[in-house]
Amino acid sequence: MSYQTIPDRLLTWLDVERVFKRETALWSQLPSGVHAIRCYSDGAEIEHSAALADVQAWLKQVFGRAWKIDECGIQLRTGATPYPVALSPVPATTAAAPAVRPYPLWREVTYLPDLTDRPLSDDGLAQSGMPALWADGPRLVSFHSFKGGVGRTTALMTYALARLKLDLRPGKALRVLVVDADLEAPGVTLWLDDANRPEVSYLQFLEAMHYPPQSVDSSLDYFAQALRKTAVNLSGSAQRELFVLPAALSLADIQDMPVQPGHLARNPANPWILTDHLHALGKRLGVDVVLIDLRAGLSEFSSPVLFDPRVDHFFVTTVARQAVEGTATVLERLHAFNSRLPSDWRGDAKPSLVLSLLTDTLRKLPDYSAAVDRLNSAYPATEDQTTGLEWLEADFAEPLMSISALSQALEVLKNAPRLFQHAQDWAKTLDAPEAVVAPSPAQTADAPKDKARRLEAVCQRMQFAETSQASEMLVTEPLRKLGRYFVTELPHLVSVGAKGAGKTFTFLQLCRAGSWHAFLSKLDTQADGVADALIFPALWSREFETPTKVLMDSRRQTCLTSLGSRAKLLGETAIYRAIAEALQTPPAHWDDFWDDLIAQHFGLPVGQGLEPLNQQLATHDASVVLVFDGLEDAFPNPKHEAARAAIESLMRLPDRLLELTSRRLGAVVFVRADYVQAAIQQNVAQFLARYSPFVLQWNPESFLRLAYWLASQAEIVGQDTPAELLGQEALLTRLTALWGRKMGSDQSKEALSARWVFASLCDLKGNLQARDLVRFLRFAAELEKDRSSNTWQDRVLAPESMRKAIPKCSTDKVTEAIREIEPLKHWLDTLAAWPEREMPFRAQDVGLAEQPQLLTALQELGVIYEDPKDSPGAPRLYLPEIYRAGLGFKTSTTGRTRTLSLLKSNAGLPF
Repeated sequence: MSYQTIPDRLLTWLDVERVFKRETALWSQLPSGVHAIRCYSDGAEIEHSAALADVQAWLKQVFGRAWKIDECGIQLRTGATPYPVALSPVPATTAAAPAVRPYPLWREVTYLPDLTDRPLSDDGLAQSGMPALWADGPRLVSFHSFKGGVGRTTALMTYALARLKLDLRPGKALRVLVVDADLEAPGVTLWLDDANRPEVSYLQFLEAMHYPPQSVDSSLDYFAQALRKTAVNLSGSAQRELFVLPAALSLADIQDMPVQPGHLARNPANPWILTDHLHALGKRLGVDVVLIDLRAGLSEFSSPVLFDPRVDHFFVTTVARQAVEGTATVLERLHAFNSRLPSDWRGDAKPSLVLSLLTDTLRKLPDYSAAVDRLNSAYPATEDQTTGLEWLEADFAEPLMSISALSQALEVLKNAPRLFQHAQDWAKTLDAPEAVVAPSPAQTADAPKDKARRLEAVCQRMQFAETSQASEMLVTEPLRKLGRYFVTELPHLVSVGAKGAGKTFTFLQLCRAGSWHAFLSKLDTQADGVADALIFPALWSREFETPTKVLMDSRRQTCLTSLGSRAKLLGETAIYRAIAEALQTPPAHWDDFWDDLIAQHFGLPVGQGLEPLNQQLATHDASVVLVFDGLEDAFPNPKHEAARAAIESLMRLPDRLLELTSRRLGAVVFVRADYVQAAIQQNVAQFLARYSPFVLQWNPESFLRLAYWLASQAEIVGQDTPAELLGQEALLTRLTALWGRKMGSDQSKEALSARWVFASLCDLKGNLQARDLVRFLRFAAELEKDRSSNTWQDRVLAPESMRKAIPKCSTDKVTEAIREIEPLKHWLDTLAAWPEREMPFRAQDVGLAEQPQLLTALQELGVIYEDPKDSPGAPRLYLPEIYRAGLGFKTSTTGRTRTLSLLKSNAGLPF
């Protein structure tokens, strides 16, 4: 600020203080003989031992004509009376005010001079106040922009995805924590859905760290535990976890922020305490990297992180002049701050700059060159032939402009041009992951037909949970969430899934585990305070074979024995008779019916609710988890009013258990998705959202994981690495030993095998049931072991065996489904009048025009899909391949290509 402009800028006493701060480099470079300067609203005080004339001369030099020597004050433009300055003499021996350690706040950093050209040993602030380096734990990375809307959050999530997409080494997990620290305009926060929105926020984190209720450690433990519950497992892998700490739980919270990042940065003992706490949180979560999305602009919401030299900083800007000038200012101040670092720190503190939303046209404009020059000059290099910044570029891409959900971001960002490659290179620098291990010769030594026999046996054992005695299980994301949510309390939930999704299988795994701790152990989850409750099967399928029914009785008897009860086990026949009689003569309240049935299980009096059972469990220091399955057997018609009320009441049981004092009872209710739709007449979407983390469903990568797991059980692929530890590319590579790379030779133009299988088994929205894959592999293996040719020695399943297996799968699926799904049975009966069936078709062609409710039900089940893009009146109804053959439909040429097109547009053909 020049002599001429200073008087014109002095409007209030705060302007005077700003001038003093700038001239003294934030009080650190006081003139000789001046010991202290203090500014207040009613005047300033200068303590000095120098001659009065020297001090006045210095003030004249600083303030020019605004300094009024006669009034001993500084003239402000807003008043006639000068701002008084008291010049207080002190002895020369008086110690000067201690050097002020600058806090990482804009209001202080802005006054620091750039010391790049000064010997650090000559500067009192050279190493003063710099934070201690972290010895271990995650790397912290910040993303900042001067303006919003330049792609900062998109860039951050690209780097998160790149890290999570790396190939895994054996025993290595990839975990990332994303912190939405934009407390004025949250970005990642608004991408979260109910299933992965934690019950804690960054705003609460600041408050808990500033005012810890008990201790910082206990608060950190709490936040880590809460974030674990809502971790996003990339493609269902337990070893690829994304934790997100949202800015706030609601936008209303950020309108009242008593604690802000700047408050923590004002800690005189440790101005870097905020990043220390974030590092500690990441360490507790076991993450590799903490990515922090900072508030845009020159904000104190961002500065405590922005000026920490231990944090790896990325700045995102476009070539627009406003964005460039603002970013340049930030970089200049960061350069000045970093000039105080020891020389061996400066290289690590070098920031990265992402020039975003670029097009080929923009690169040819003068604005591009001007931006590069301006930004390079803002953070100059200290050596020739280098740049002070790491330069990265991100091209404009329309799909990145409309991201509205975290799942969408994780899907589209991997296709971001240029930047994703940069991000992958960066991600590899965090460690040195080993290459994926290819199948060894020993794993392929057996003849393919021997392997096919083993695969058939494995799938025969696994296909139907009711008849399976298998104790092995694949830990999928819903199961992992089930364990993660209930490590501190007894489970109380409804697990929803379509037929064949794994409900009964999971029910049996719970029963075989015998206790909640044992089940958590199966999920590779450590109990954290939850009681080791016994598993009590309260309702199960009547289709179970005798060994399984013996297991049910054994588990129930163990529970009764633990309570010292001599009650006789309530038999399966008695349970189903009680339900049948209640359906004939419905009780006044179905809640009472279920409570009484549970009480009868334990030999307790009926009519008193669940409190007596809970008290008895407490008396014996025992806990029990009630598990329910087999609703399809107990209630064949869920739309019958009495059945509907009974099912709804049972699904509300987990809520009723929460009303118990010192609860010793838990409950897991397994129910088919269409039963939920039939039973819940109001707010069904809200009900499903509550239990969305536990919905048993399969996505493309979990489909691969299941195929690999089954193949490993049959010793077709190596068992050196569990299925849960492998990413999509590794799974695809290893599964070539099962079904090859293509449905033909690698040089052919046939479809990729994994994609072909997925497209053949899923519905036209990309939904797939585990049982269908198990059934397909069983049929394909059965066909393969009987195939006379010895071709295709590079795989177990030949293409012809796989192709022939699909119609057999479809026939079996329809035969099985019509026994339990009334709308499908009704439609198949209707189809008898239409022996010639071709897809696509119109509703009137297959007896559905007069039955709109039936058509709607079939669409909800995923049996029929209507293409809205087809013209009205044209054939626009389609069947997924898994239903087509079983329902007796042929496919027209148009139908074949359109089916794949629909699947690609609706779900994206994976792999």
